[in-house]
Amino acid sequence: MAGDGKRTGTPVSVVVIGVEDLDASLGFYSGTVGLEVTERRTWQGPDFERYWRVPAGTTARCAFLGHGADPVGRIQLMQFSGAERKRVRPATVRRAVGLFNVNIYASDIRRDHARLKAQGFNFWSDPAHNNFGPAIGETLEASFDGPDGVVINLIQLVTEDPKTVIGHIAQFINGYGRTATGFTSVVTTAHTVADMEKALAFYYGPLGMTVFVESVLQGPVTNRALSLPEDARTRSVIVQGNHEYGKIALAAALNYQVPTLVPDAVPPNIGYLAQSFQVADLAATAQACAALGVEVFSGPVDIDLLGRGRCRAMVLRNPGSGALQELFQVG
Repeated sequence: MAGDGKRTGTPVSVVVIGVEDLDASLGFYSGTVGLEVTERRTWQGPDFERYWRVPAGTTARCAFLGHGADPVGRIQLMQFSGAERKRVRPATVRRAVGLFNVNIYASDIRRDHARLKAQGFNFWSDPAHNNFGPAIGETLEASFDGPDGVVINLIQLVTEDPKTVIGHIAQFINGYGRTATGFTSVVTTAHTVADMEKALAFYYGPLGMTVFVESVLQGPVTNRALSLPEDARTRSVIVQGNHEYGKIALAAALNYQVPTLVPDAVPPNIGYLAQSFQVADLAATAQACAALGVEVFSGPVDIDLLGRGRCRAMVLRNPGSGALQELFQVG
């Protein structure tokens, strides 16, 4: 893996998104973002139904996308059959407990903002300049409502000094490469939790992730950019595995209330449904999860996973939020 050999831990390998129309969503993730489609199929049958806990006879048209040689930051799109599908996130919701957005690095955010806005995408603001201090560096960022209610956050890395955190990441991307349209695969994904300590116990424990940066987000300027009350205080902990991609931006509201997406963020619905992690030993990881009291959604089972082949896999609920977390062992 082309990540940092000094780090350990399991990054996000795949984000699973339920889509309203597979072809339309592929137009964005493949056509606009430039991710490569490595597998397409219709997923069906008893194993599929039990694994995703959908009614008998349900099928899903699926596509698996990624970029680069490493099994991180990939996207699995699933268009489930059935007339009862609902959208997980209403467009008016700007912060909620559950899986929330995907962050993608852009090479020219002002150009991309103009193009996507012309295509009809609703941006929350114009690209905003963020200065995180001399040790971290500067970015330009803009969030918009992507396909299927999934929030997309575009980030342009401004700082080039490799001694800074952002400059180091920029140097990595220069070597790793971008898609043909100038983007990357999923570098970070947001997860808002009701209980930060329980969420961290899961990510730090069974998955072996480590802290990347921790802070309290506050102040009128920051909160306006996040579409939060001006006096809001949000605990932010970004955790990482052994790669520059596949980080998780955890957030917990400290002095305000947010709704939850978790009850609706299940198949066959439309939206951000699950994070997926590749582990070396599923049995050992499952045992560590059981010790934390993590709820099992399905499995463990032997199943053919999209883009990964025959795997031993299971789906759990994150103890800090209830959001779905898939664990899989290849082979």
